[in-house]
Amino acid sequence: MKAVLTLAASALLAAFVHTAAAAPASQKSIKHGEFLVGYGNCNDCHTPGWAQNGGQAPRDVLLTGGGFNFQGPWGTTYPPNLRLYFQNLTLKQWIQKARTLKARPAMPWWTFRYLSDRDLADMYAYIRSLGPAGKPAHDWVPPGQDAPPPYLKLVLPPPPQVQPAEH
Repeated sequence: MKAVLTLAASALLAAFVHTAAAAPASQKSIKHGEFLVGYGNCNDCHTPGWAQNGGQAPRDVLLTGGGFNFQGPWGTTYPPNLRLYFQNLTLKQWIQKARTLKARPAMPWWTFRYLSDRDLADMYAYIRSLGPAGKPAHDWVPPGQDAPPPYLKLVLPPPPQVQPAEH
């Protein structure tokens, strides 16, 4: 019985993803996606000048990458241009990516686990509704190599010492 229910749930999800990918997004989905992007602070890093302008940016600049870049022990990361990135993904690919993403700092990739597939579909609808704009972000630069500014340099404290358990 459990296998039948799992199979039925998988079929319903596949039908939802296929239907959502084939049908144009509703204004309600786009507005909800815009809310989620805002609430998730995606613009902080993915929109140039967002923080410097008090959370404001022209529509043609939203989510075009290069907002806040970060340098630390992992190298230097540049937030991607989501508007270009999403143009090359189907809804199904986006949901799969969001469910399996493991990104370098400072991307809080673990927050996607709190979103439903419908939430992810609405984010997809909103970002795609903005249309392609801008240019691709700079690639990640490995540690110890010169990276083009601007970036925030994060100096991390050493990891805490593990104390042996007392017996």
